[in-house]
Amino acid sequence: MLFSDPPAFTSFKSDIRQLFYQRTHVSLWLGVVFFSLFSILDYTCCRDNFTRFFSYRLAFVAILLCFLNLLRLKFFKPFTPYFMSAAMLLGALVISLMSVDLGGFYSGYYVGILLMITGALSVLPLRGAQAAIAGVTLYAVYFLTVILGTDDLLATHMNYSINNSFYFLSIVGIAAVQSHDEMKMLLKELAAKKNIQRIRQKLSAHTNGLEINVQQRLAILEESTLRYADLYNTILDLIVLIDARGVIQKINQYCSVVTGNRPSDLVGRHITSLLQPTDEDAEWLEKLQNLLDEKPLVEGLQLHLRTVDGNMLEVEMSASVVEIEDEPRCFQLILRDISTNKTMERQLLESQRLIGTSRQTAIFGLARLAECRDDDTGLHLVRIRAYACLLCRELAKCKAFQETITKSFVDDILHSSVLHDIGKVGIPDAILLKPSKLTKEEFEHMKQHCIFGSDTLSTADNDGTISFLQLGREIARSHHERWDGSGYPDGLSGEAIPLSARIIAVTDVYDALTSTRVYKHAFDHETATRMIFEQSVKQFDPRIVQAFLRVEHLFKEARLKQAMNNTISF
Repeated sequence: MLFSDPPAFTSFKSDIRQLFYQRTHVSLWLGVVFFSLFSILDYTCCRDNFTRFFSYRLAFVAILLCFLNLLRLKFFKPFTPYFMSAAMLLGALVISLMSVDLGGFYSGYYVGILLMITGALSVLPLRGAQAAIAGVTLYAVYFLTVILGTDDLLATHMNYSINNSFYFLSIVGIAAVQSHDEMKMLLKELAAKKNIQRIRQKLSAHTNGLEINVQQRLAILEESTLRYADLYNTILDLIVLIDARGVIQKINQYCSVVTGNRPSDLVGRHITSLLQPTDEDAEWLEKLQNLLDEKPLVEGLQLHLRTVDGNMLEVEMSASVVEIEDEPRCFQLILRDISTNKTMERQLLESQRLIGTSRQTAIFGLARLAECRDDDTGLHLVRIRAYACLLCRELAKCKAFQETITKSFVDDILHSSVLHDIGKVGIPDAILLKPSKLTKEEFEHMKQHCIFGSDTLSTADNDGTISFLQLGREIARSHHERWDGSGYPDGLSGEAIPLSARIIAVTDVYDALTSTRVYKHAFDHETATRMIFEQSVKQFDPRIVQAFLRVEHLFKEARLKQAMNNTISF
């Protein structure tokens, strides 16, 4: 058999077998063509034997065509080496029989076998030893056929046999050396391809760090121009190489595909004709170069990429300095199209905005429904939220509250502050709207609204994952607790009272003092402010009272603004 799979070639066995299969088809078709054409030589040089030689050739060509048709079937594909071996042996036998008819070793027809050896062995992927064995085998077929087919072997026959053998074996040796060299080159090429495939797989597995991986792989692939070029042109990111002036020196193939420009259209142009900032920063390139002077890699820059048809794509850029031998310093820009991601991001933000708006509307509606027996409650809720915002912003400036009062805390308290009296839905109108002072029993029943509200919100957030409802429970239950511990329903004191409840306690009392109720008239702003100050350390956290006093004028402005506006906005 002409081809086997030694252990050294295990890694590339399937590749070499596939190549052998493809080149066997080429070799067999070459045999069909040349064996048919050489009938012209038979007719010209040995016309007396033309009919017999033509029958030999016709039979051999028919066998080759039969082999070609069988090899189209999947079942026979593994037997390709056997078909090729049989074809070469039959071809050598046919030519040897012609040589016997033309005088044996005297005949120069053995050259046909040499042509077959040089042609087939140069096409087929064989090791040197395999090529040598194949050539010697064909020579043996020729030598034995002539010896056995020649009746009278004279001394001159043997002289010619030695001469023919010398040329024959020389050609076989040359073919074996050539096959050895070509096999070495083939193995190197297959190893390089496998290495590139392995690198591509690693790059695909580490998309998040693609730019860093590209830099590392480029350093490794500098040893092989072929592998470097293949990776550079097949990577699915846009790669642009610019010089220190910002002039484009090179782009990869994907950049040409995305922008619609030919490489010759982009090379030599300034990068700002291709990339534009997302804002009005015209000096972005100079700033980028300054950043690259300080660190080797700059990531996450977002720009607009202009295509040939004038469309603008949103891209994220990573940049690094590239040192090329004997060349000025260059900058490699890796661009990733994030247009789809940005569109989805904008859609998500819009959806979140709509959800947030709907949630706030639902919360406000729930709180308003709970207190719908009081005509002023809607404005009361709006004011409470405005006052809470003013007080939180002022408290956030204090060192003691900076870690607690974050943006998320402020957002949550604005949502939950309107739920502070949601428990009043469980209080009868006779108590809630009573114009005179409540009896002791009525007041004890009124206190229960804190527990009703907390329990209601606990039911709405039974897994404790919604942050503003957590604050809502704290506020609903504890906004009537007092700093000195004399409040209700739990008698908490000092910092044991949740911060959110301490904040709302001040805002709720201020609004209650400055608003008209069925049981009292409204106090003016100054009186209300003084009364809150007097309750510092008793009813209220003194630090929150101090913050209130610093912004009490803003409370007054907010109160007047709401009084001038008869509509409830949220």
